[in-house]
Amino acid sequence: MGIGNPIGRQVLDLVDQWIPSAVHGHEREYQSELQDYLDEALNQQSGGLGLSAGGGSHVVSTERGTSYGDVVVDDEVGIELKRDFTNSQKKKLRGQLEDYADNYDYVIACACGIEDMDGWRELENKFIDSNRGMMDMTQFAFVIKRREDMGKNPDSRGNGGGLFGGDGLF
Repeated sequence: MGIGNPIGRQVLDLVDQWIPSAVHGHEREYQSELQDYLDEALNQQSGGLGLSAGGGSHVVSTERGTSYGDVVVDDEVGIELKRDFTNSQKKKLRGQLEDYADNYDYVIACACGIEDMDGWRELENKFIDSNRGMMDMTQFAFVIKRREDMGKNPDSRGNGGGLFGGDGLF
């Protein structure tokens, strides 16, 4: 992400590494689980992942800020979660991402299960494209959490999603 600010890259890496504990029936359950995971990983003082930056003072909240991001880190990174993304959610997600671009430097769209890969790719191409006009200052990433990986040990999974099956975009 930004050269002088590693928080966006760090959060994206953590979202890529996160594996939901189960296939949940509600988006709110993924939201709560991701918030807890990011808060613990970003704010641990020693041991574990060793990814803490800034002495463990990162604010990880849900539905915070003007755009009410599903999960927000330090009011800089907005994460929008979608449960079982479908074509009918595409227009709403596009509007949410445009709104997030006005409020966050880094935006991550994360699908926890996906029904419409074509619609997801269309949005991914629209927001990753370098000729976005005013949205050029915001960096976007798209991550897919596949249902078959949920509940697995992180070492046993295949790839974590992202563009062309990679693990990140920034």
